[in-house]
Amino acid sequence: MKKKYTINQESKSYLANLLATERLEVQYKKTQTASFDVKSRVLTIPIWKKDLSEPVTDLFVSHEVGHALYTPMSLLIKSKKLKINHSIVNVVEDARIEKLIKRKYNGLRQTYIRGYKELIADNFFGTQGKDINEYLLIDRLNIHFKSSHVSSNVKFTDEEMKYVEMMNKLETPEDVIKVSKLLQEYCNQEKEETGREQQIEFDKHELEEVSPEEMTDEEKENSINVEETEDTAEDNAQSKESKSNDEAKSEDDSTDEVNNGIAGASDDSAISETDVAWEQTKNQILDSEALDNDYCSIHSFSNTDDYITDYKEVLSDFKKLHIDRMTKKNKIDPYDYSRRESEGYEQRYSTSLAAAKSEYRKFAKTSLKTVMYLVKEFEMKKSAALYARATTARTGVVDTLKLHSYKYADDIFKKISVVPDGKNHGLMLLLDWSGSMYDKILPTVEQLINLTMFCRKINVPFEVYAFTNNSENESYDQEKQITYRLGDIMLDERFRLVNWASSRMNNKDFEENMFNLYALARRFNQRNSRHWEEQDPFDVLQQPYSYHMSSTPLNDALMIFHKLVPAFIKKYSIEKMNTVLLTDGHSDRGAQRWDPTSRHLGRRNSNLILISKKTRKQYNLNNNGYHSRDLTSILIENLREETGTKIVGFYLQSKKAIEIYNFNHSHGESNKYGKYLDFKTETALKLEWRKNKCIITDRKIHDTPYDEHYTISSNNLKVSDEEMATPSENAKTGELKRLFAKSRNSSLQSRMILNRFIKLVA
Repeated sequence: MKKKYTINQESKSYLANLLATERLEVQYKKTQTASFDVKSRVLTIPIWKKDLSEPVTDLFVSHEVGHALYTPMSLLIKSKKLKINHSIVNVVEDARIEKLIKRKYNGLRQTYIRGYKELIADNFFGTQGKDINEYLLIDRLNIHFKSSHVSSNVKFTDEEMKYVEMMNKLETPEDVIKVSKLLQEYCNQEKEETGREQQIEFDKHELEEVSPEEMTDEEKENSINVEETEDTAEDNAQSKESKSNDEAKSEDDSTDEVNNGIAGASDDSAISETDVAWEQTKNQILDSEALDNDYCSIHSFSNTDDYITDYKEVLSDFKKLHIDRMTKKNKIDPYDYSRRESEGYEQRYSTSLAAAKSEYRKFAKTSLKTVMYLVKEFEMKKSAALYARATTARTGVVDTLKLHSYKYADDIFKKISVVPDGKNHGLMLLLDWSGSMYDKILPTVEQLINLTMFCRKINVPFEVYAFTNNSENESYDQEKQITYRLGDIMLDERFRLVNWASSRMNNKDFEENMFNLYALARRFNQRNSRHWEEQDPFDVLQQPYSYHMSSTPLNDALMIFHKLVPAFIKKYSIEKMNTVLLTDGHSDRGAQRWDPTSRHLGRRNSNLILISKKTRKQYNLNNNGYHSRDLTSILIENLREETGTKIVGFYLQSKKAIEIYNFNHSHGESNKYGKYLDFKTETALKLEWRKNKCIITDRKIHDTPYDEHYTISSNNLKVSDEEMATPSENAKTGELKRLFAKSRNSSLQSRMILNRFIKLVA
């Protein structure tokens, strides 16, 4: 009884890439034949039954890789032009590419012997119960070479042995054409002499001719020289002007795909019965009940600037708005419902703006004290870490102070301490700019400002983006529409990133934009509290319409980051990249896959699989990727693998009790927590939350998509700079020390995000 095993499509995709020594894109589809796209380097393989034996499966995969590596498009063109029967070309080309792939990977020899032995025994070639030696030469050659020369019941005459030797010596596509043409002539004669009837019904599935214009330069160079083949003088003499209309039409029809089975022109001449039987019988191994696979990928954005509002534009937008409000110019915002028609509005706005800036400067000044303390602490940690990795080496220079001991000691040379250089770090941060962040935005922004101040002090390159789909363009700019390809995941047409802060800023621009961000956070936070005050300066201030909060296009932002992060790493020569996500919810969209015929989330009766264009790794999106959290987890995992960045997530909650449902979804569904927590795990999480108002998970332990993930109460994010409590009368040194430490610890602990980042880079 044959041993069966379950086919792992992902592992066989890796096998195909290893055999091809390139990153092919391997797709499993419900198709009858395999194919290879020479331009996109996509190898399509039929979905076989899951109980195929491993030798047969590996045989099929390596065979298709052989076609991908060694079968040029020119072979298809010339075989049709020379009217060589496609089944004969199939047999000859299969022998050549299998010889080459086995030569390249010697271990495949046993795989082919075992695999074809099983296929022949299962009558895949239609020879069961028949005498193979009664077949035409082309069929005997097919069985002989398919069985790796080990079949003892295939016989050849002395005259036929020269064709066996020809097959053994096949190296190039030109050889295939020459041998195929000779075999066709011999088998036609053999058929006439023996009177053998070849009545086999089969699907004449032929590949459409490929135009030379669609061939690659390499294929043109390797194109078969028809003039060098036998009996082609008449074909070569025919001029372009004398070609028939039918022939010209045939040349116009083209494709980029190489089918499993090399197609050529078919006529009433001899055919390979075993090859035809194989093409028919192999349908038996196809899994008709399997779900088809739909493949998607992240679009290769040609210009990410179309989706980014740079900090310079942000500064300009707010400057224009403030000038407009203070000078009572025409409205720049159709949704402006401010009290600008009231008497003295311009002066009140100007006064409020000045008061708000004064308050922000006070916050920034106070925060700077703590930030500078942390900078010193960071420098000490970094120095300690470098010292711990320091090594001592001999210089080769004699130490004169040790020269007296040369007779009994070898260590008479000067030594030097070698301290390794610190790594060049970088930071990119994504801030959730959704409406649900109203009650969390102020403490989050305070944390963000502290973090950017720290990065500026220690010269760490950084970029801070807020993701939103509140584009100011009410109608989508047709000139900026993305030219999607089949399978591309589409972006929200109104999606954009707002670049609030950057290490590219000078001091003036940084302070101005941080004030704009802080003022928005203060204003949104007041709205949430429902305690609007006429005299509060931040209540009087306005913001451009396009900076209002919207929904949560997190997945769109992560797709853009697949382009931005590598560019950032390259620009600043980053060795240790860190990506931080600040959000209070899940992305509002799943994988919206582009299809020219219909814009939908894939087919419900298919599996949706994301393929990395860089690594060719495949990620199963769990039934079409309808759930945005599944796509989020995969995009994070893929971003890490493509760029090497460390990804830290902060999931913000405003409620006192831990939201178990949201906690689960923030970690994705493919983690050890699972969709539904058991009672013990849920109880432990609730206890941890009550104790610390924070739950920390680690990718290695909890199998989350993030390297580290913090589920945290937004109340814990409020930046605190408490003054030291007043000591008692006649206070002693111990009390003063204790009070000072308490105030200092309070300041440090309130800066959780900054503290976490320091640990990452120190």
